[in-house]
Amino acid sequence: MPKLFKAQRLDQDDGTIAPLVAGYLALLILTFMLSANVVSAMALANRLQGVADLGLIYAHERSLRVGAPQLAALRDNLNHYLANIAASGLEIHSSRATVSGARSTLELCAKVRLPISTSRQLICKRSSAQSYLIP
Repeated sequence: MPKLFKAQRLDQDDGTIAPLVAGYLALLILTFMLSANVVSAMALANRLQGVADLGLIYAHERSLRVGAPQLAALRDNLNHYLANIAASGLEIHSSRATVSGARSTLELCAKVRLPISTSRQLICKRSSAQSYLIP
């Protein structure tokens, strides 16, 4: 018959709490790193939304003919705007502009690198503008 384990009373414990402290420290560092990625992604998404909004307003205003935007002129003006925003730090992946009546819509995607990531992430934003004729 196997020998049964007998509970012992620990009067002296010569162990250390270093593994516990190291575990808590690693958890704290991981939480900090992940929160830095989330905050950076939110900031980059807001920056991309701003670029999309301003680019569409720029292109929409310059492509109007009798109150309606012209698709070819809209795309030309949008490409001109996006080519001159190199200082924003965004790598524009794709842009799609559409016109429906007096409303123009832009879907802009950019590849961004988060601080703690090995690959580039894709962020897409949509913006629209509409013109009104005042009689």
